[in-house]
Amino acid sequence: MESSSDRARAFALALALHIGLFLLIWGSASWIVPSADEAAAGEPVQATLQMSAADLRRAAQAVAAAQHAPPTPKPPEAPKPQPIPVPKPQVADAPAQPVPQARLDKPDTVDQQAVSKLAEQPADKPAPEEQEQKNRQAQVDLTEQQIRQRIAERRQQLRAQIEAIQLQRDAAAKSTRLEEQRLQQLADRQAAATPAPARSATPQAAPVGNRGVDVGLLARYKADMLMTADGNWNHLGVPERTHCQVRFTQLTGGEVINVEFIACPYDAGGRETVDRALRKTPMPYAGYETVFVRQVTLDFCHPREECSP
Repeated sequence: MESSSDRARAFALALALHIGLFLLIWGSASWIVPSADEAAAGEPVQATLQMSAADLRRAAQAVAAAQHAPPTPKPPEAPKPQPIPVPKPQVADAPAQPVPQARLDKPDTVDQQAVSKLAEQPADKPAPEEQEQKNRQAQVDLTEQQIRQRIAERRQQLRAQIEAIQLQRDAAAKSTRLEEQRLQQLADRQAAATPAPARSATPQAAPVGNRGVDVGLLARYKADMLMTADGNWNHLGVPERTHCQVRFTQLTGGEVINVEFIACPYDAGGRETVDRALRKTPMPYAGYETVFVRQVTLDFCHPREECSP
């Protein structure tokens, strides 16, 4: 491929060739055309232009390169100037007043006084209506804050009361356990200190199969305790013909100190009536010392005659 230097050299040679041809033609014309003043003597001069094949080839290459060369880009045209916008006339919403307003003989002093009062007030002072609205909102916010504070104080008081009740219950349960242990120790000491009964000359045999316990006396003892509990029981509101089995612990003398519900479908109110019935009066004790039992199981049901065993 031809480089730019080759193309420039070919162009220079072609240009020189054309200039030489022009000078040669101009010189030959001056020799051929006779002068107007005098005629040339002798034979006319004939000249022949001789060029080598290499010169012709280089000239043809230079002409072809000049023809196929890319055209020189034109500079970008400057943008056309934008037209200046014409301002539109403003049109009023209300028609112009054709006749000027007549002058008042007596100006309105009330409006002037109101305007004067407004002008006398400082710029940062709110209007009375706005100030009243702010005062009402501040009062509402203060009331809500007081209500929230009271609710928080009430919750704190209830929490403190619940904690105090729980502590009292724990202390009562602990005291009950300690009292039961003390009473049990006293009962054990009394049983150990009681002397054995003197043997008679003719010993009587104990009933067979009950370890020396009088079954009849024990049955009467349990029946007497059930009768005492039924007499103390206020069974209003308790479902009829419904059994409630409980086990209670009693001290020597018949005082009940603990009640446990084994199988009882009563609600909290019904169980409370059973507990009060057992603690209202001591259980029978006199005459039943030999068959005394610390833990007794009873069955509550009413009416007693309609309750199946």
